[in-house]
Amino acid sequence: MKARFDTTQESVTVRQIDGIDYIYICLNENIVTEIPEGQEEEQTYHEYDYKEISEPTGTLDLADVKATPEKYFNYGNEPKKTDTERIDTLEATTDDIILMMADLIGGEA
Repeated sequence: MKARFDTTQESVTVRQIDGIDYIYICLNENIVTEIPEGQEEEQTYHEYDYKEISEPTGTLDLADVKATPEKYFNYGNEPKKTDTERIDTLEATTDDIILMMADLIGGEA
């Protein structure tokens, strides 16, 4: 998403409120000058690729987010698995665990 501001923004801003980290990421600054519809004077904006993240405090390493914000730009945008995909993953993991346990105790699965 794009966002515009009147002033230059830090690449990462963090607010901690009631046990939640609110993280605002602004990347790829572009200074835009235009005449807004219905006005006569030019306006100058600082436009950014923008991402907001909110997670319980301690979920994300804030130092890493500040050091490498581009790594977190797609955070939370991963496609959700369907119930069938989740069950298949759980079944495969369970089968793997059973085989490992059989190897450990010397029995057969």
